[in-house]
Amino acid sequence: MKTLILILSFLPSLLLAQGYPKFENDTLYTACGFKIFKGQQITFSIGAGRDNNFKFVKIKGNDNPNRLKNKTIIVESLYDFYISGLGNSYITIKTTLLKENGMSKTLRIKLVFDKAINGFNGFPPEILVPEEFKINSKGNNAEELQKFYKLFENGIITKEEFEKQKKRILENNMD
Repeated sequence: MKTLILILSFLPSLLLAQGYPKFENDTLYTACGFKIFKGQQITFSIGAGRDNNFKFVKIKGNDNPNRLKNKTIIVESLYDFYISGLGNSYITIKTTLLKENGMSKTLRIKLVFDKAINGFNGFPPEILVPEEFKINSKGNNAEELQKFYKLFENGIITKEEFEKQKKRILENNMD
């Protein structure tokens, strides 16, 4: 039992130790395997917040991020990658957006990218990516494994059911 608790306590570190998310050679590798790089097109949906405002997408300066709703941008550069103490992963994207009057404007978009790609706590994704790069709505593998362990620990599921779920989660992590 102590061994299992030890494994569960280190599982988030092990997943992060695999190097994802990471920013390397001007390419952002997200936790779900989606890559963002110079020249790539990124399509935004509507915002996940109140009144369809963006929750995980901000424009640096006093620009309203709602101008990105249902728009596609081309990444000109990526910078300021960091992971906060709470585990949120950030990147800033520089792009040029054409206005309706034919003029263009340079934007610096700050993304909480994994949450913008996968959604979070019931919020829908704000960036449209192929389905193969989306993590299920239950969250990442470590969180899902911890959830099943708590169910087992509280006697809600059997040890066999927990082991079955653990095997499924860990096998999905290796794909």
